[in-house]
Amino acid sequence: MTDRAHGRLRETLGSLFMMLRAGVLSLRDNWSIAVLAVVLAVTLWIFVTDKNDPELTARVSSLIPVECVNVPLGKAAVPSCSETKTVTVQVRAPESVLGQLTAEDFQATADLSDVTADEATVPVFVQSNEPRAEIIEISPAQITVRLEDVTSRSVPVRTNLVGVPPRGYEPGEMTLEAEEAVVTGPESLVARVVAVEADINLTNLRSAYEQTQLLQARDELGANIQGVNVEPESVNVQGEITQLEISVTVVVRPDVQGNPADGFSVNAIQVDPPFVVVSGPAEVIQSIDTIDGVSTAAVSIADASADVVRPVTLQLPEGAAVEQPRVTVRVLIAPTVGSLTYSVPLAIVNRGDGLAAELSNNVVLVTLSGSLPDLAAIASSDIQATVDVDGLSAGAHLLPIDIEPPPGATVASLIPIETTVTLSGP
Repeated sequence: MTDRAHGRLRETLGSLFMMLRAGVLSLRDNWSIAVLAVVLAVTLWIFVTDKNDPELTARVSSLIPVECVNVPLGKAAVPSCSETKTVTVQVRAPESVLGQLTAEDFQATADLSDVTADEATVPVFVQSNEPRAEIIEISPAQITVRLEDVTSRSVPVRTNLVGVPPRGYEPGEMTLEAEEAVVTGPESLVARVVAVEADINLTNLRSAYEQTQLLQARDELGANIQGVNVEPESVNVQGEITQLEISVTVVVRPDVQGNPADGFSVNAIQVDPPFVVVSGPAEVIQSIDTIDGVSTAAVSIADASADVVRPVTLQLPEGAAVEQPRVTVRVLIAPTVGSLTYSVPLAIVNRGDGLAAELSNNVVLVTLSGSLPDLAAIASSDIQATVDVDGLSAGAHLLPIDIEPPPGATVASLIPIETTVTLSGP
């Protein structure tokens, strides 16, 4: 850096020092003006803030529980102050704060340190946790408190079973970590306690369990008694779940008896549902053949010529049970399909005028298939067997044989299928 630059830096620093010195001397000689400026600035800030977020007075709608403090030794409030005593407050606060206030923003207390009687009226004090909220009014300003002597006594520990295990299971022996508990509290409440209970949930339990549950003080009707302390607060419970039944899925075997009418047969047998779940003691379930399943009650199809549908019960061994005690058995009956052979005379059709005809055989064997009742009603004359010689001239002709069966029957076979026709002139 050159000497000229050093000189300019010294001049600049000197000027700044003189300006700061003059400001300090001016503030010392005119301190009242400085204070006035600060006051004016604060006033202006308050004015602007109050205009944008004005202070309002309103009652907080939430109920504030009252806590009794400094309760005399050996005494307790009955009922508990925090459970039954509440107050509301009217506050003054900025609008933005007022709309957000709840009961959690306040603490209400009643000091019982000077109470000597069993019943007293004491003032309520409320403290705001929000520094911008000023409490204007407390309602009610006083509460009446009743005091009782605190006492203790031992009561039995019991279990209260909630829910049930699945079907086929039942709760077995249970072991409690403690057989008695000490209940402490106002003497009128302690006197109502007959036992403390641990609620044990058995829903869907299939095996041994271990649970730690809170102990609830309860009266003779099983209702909870609030306002007392239980020692110990919880208990460990171990229990067994015993399996009384087992279940197995087996096939349903329909018991169909008798025979359909002549000419009819059983096409199919259906069961709905085809399987059932059978439950019962192990020795009962083991007596059921899982291959054969369980049988239905008898379903008769004697002389039936149409489908037979019957709702029937299941034949279960004693001690066994199913959720659906009835099933539906459907036996499909249809005409029996068979075949019969007929000797049918052979006829010539469409023979030309003046021509004589001679057949190599005059009878054919026709086998028809269909339902046996229909076939039994057909006579040979109901079947047409023909040879068509339309347009043929004199001579020997090997021609096919045409068969027209009656309705409901079909041609299964024909012997022979061809024949020789000899045509001759006059």
